[in-house]
Amino acid sequence: MKSLTEILQEDGWILGDGAVGTALMDEGISSVALPLVPMRQPDLLLNLHLKYLEAGARLIETHTFAANGHKLSSLGIDTDVVELNRRAAQIARHARDIFGQDAWIIGVIGPLAQPVDSQVVPSVNYDKALDYFRPAVAGLLAGGVDGFIVETMSDLGSVRAAVQTIRQESNLPVFVSFAFSPQGATFYGVTPEQAIEAMASLPGGPPALAGANCGSGPAPLLDAIIRMAPKAKELGIPLSAYPNAGQPGFVNGHVHYPASPRYVATIASALSAAGCRVMGGCCGTNWQHIRALEAALRHTPATLLMPPLNEMTDSGVGDAGHGESQEQGISQFFHKRFIVSVELDPPRGVNPHRLLEAANVLIDQGVDAINIGDSPMARVRMSALATARLISERVPIQSILHFTTRDRNIMGLQSDLLGAHALGIRNVLALTGDPPGLGDYAHASAVYDINSIGLVKVLHAFNRGEDALGQKIGGHTNFDIGVGVNPNAVDRQQEILRLREKLEAGAHFVMSQPIYQAEQLERFLQEVGPLPVPLLLGVMPLVSYRQATYLHNEVPGIVIGDKILRQFEHVQDGTALGVDLALELIERLMPSIQGVYLVPSFNRIEPLTSIIHYLREKDWPQRKNTQHD
Repeated sequence: MKSLTEILQEDGWILGDGAVGTALMDEGISSVALPLVPMRQPDLLLNLHLKYLEAGARLIETHTFAANGHKLSSLGIDTDVVELNRRAAQIARHARDIFGQDAWIIGVIGPLAQPVDSQVVPSVNYDKALDYFRPAVAGLLAGGVDGFIVETMSDLGSVRAAVQTIRQESNLPVFVSFAFSPQGATFYGVTPEQAIEAMASLPGGPPALAGANCGSGPAPLLDAIIRMAPKAKELGIPLSAYPNAGQPGFVNGHVHYPASPRYVATIASALSAAGCRVMGGCCGTNWQHIRALEAALRHTPATLLMPPLNEMTDSGVGDAGHGESQEQGISQFFHKRFIVSVELDPPRGVNPHRLLEAANVLIDQGVDAINIGDSPMARVRMSALATARLISERVPIQSILHFTTRDRNIMGLQSDLLGAHALGIRNVLALTGDPPGLGDYAHASAVYDINSIGLVKVLHAFNRGEDALGQKIGGHTNFDIGVGVNPNAVDRQQEILRLREKLEAGAHFVMSQPIYQAEQLERFLQEVGPLPVPLLLGVMPLVSYRQATYLHNEVPGIVIGDKILRQFEHVQDGTALGVDLALELIERLMPSIQGVYLVPSFNRIEPLTSIIHYLREKDWPQRKNTQHD
């Protein structure tokens, strides 16, 4: 068998494997128990390696991402680091022996629990980092690896320390891979350009390959690779790419990755064209994703329809609006006429000028309310509460405050809600909130003392004049309480159960996630039965085929459908088509809804104007619901 160095010197691509950690979790392994699988459940790991080999992978990574002393200690694990790494490499080699064909074992060196020599956050001293990496490298060498990958890196100090340790102990080839967020930088702010530039000055010289893994789905990872490509070509460094299977979401309490094998495979030709020699999969991918990549690389399509980074939605897919409420139930705001609300995300920085300007435009067009997201998709934005107050001060329009339980404990949550009421905020959409792992600060701590159902209960208690412990608050609030619903939920019965719990807890109105097929909502309503409160339909008009494929494959809770995707496939500018489809959807569902909340694609409100004008010209009468008349 040729050495890995010889293989890398040949032309052509090499297929890597897929996720190990998330695949093991799918088998019931807890996240805390993952690092010890090589010691405790070697057969499970062996069979996983075999599946990837049978799917076409020829680079098999060891299950040692967290197998360094610093990371293990942070997880409360005390074990022999050398032996743990040796056993993991041995299991991968055993799988190759069973498979009986050429393949190469890549020893994985993951990050420590903290960055190395950071000037900003708590970190590990460089020399100490060498001490942590050394046993891991020794164990992998003892297990017989053919090379190393220093992967999922976010800071350059960790990369330098890991590479130096490897090269002090071995002459085997070294890969380096960074984890970039959808915003185009690592958790500690390293851009793709900075990452590839730093490869020239690593101890011992540039690595055999450099690239990206984890961090984001196929589309933003492709963007990172394209940004690395010019300097990589100049330095003569081939690239590698291991994307996640889309942005994860939660289904039945478990992390779910939405991107299908077929969709992930569409990135293959673009990665190859950008200079990638090695391609595989990271979190959420499985042997089927690897098989699809293998097929795509052997039969590279002539064109690639992939959404570039600047065409990705960054609005929340499940948020909504604002109104006036009364102690004994929902206010007349939602009963006066068919409601039209538009979502405007708070600014990412300190200047709210564009948002307020957009709100003024919308009120001139006849919009009833503005929805204000609470850092949707777990990305840092201006406080939703502050934004709602700014709108109320400067624009004569209702607002609906999205309020999540992600960032506040039960004390802070109640304090902010009491403050919101004192500032005149009356309409609150109660949401659990996207987990931090989806957004800018993947390592930030979520709180989740309660979920959205618990938040409805707190708001309802405030309306009775009590806090969450039943203590009097010196009066009562007048919150209109909204809740979200996802008609596209993978487990529809669980979603129906949660909606009923929200209604029983005291919800006054319901807002759906954006849908694209009327049947999705009709089927859901048939199963849940007539709602006792108004329902506002979420509508986000599509503008392009690339956006449609991105939403369908990478955003949890969005299902576009093949029929609609085919309609957009050969349309250069899909804005008009998106508007027409949105109007058809609204008209068909009119008997079942009491309003619409519009989500602008890429925060552009201009394409929404024709929909707003149409609805206002029609002046639809408020649809009656016998259960809340």
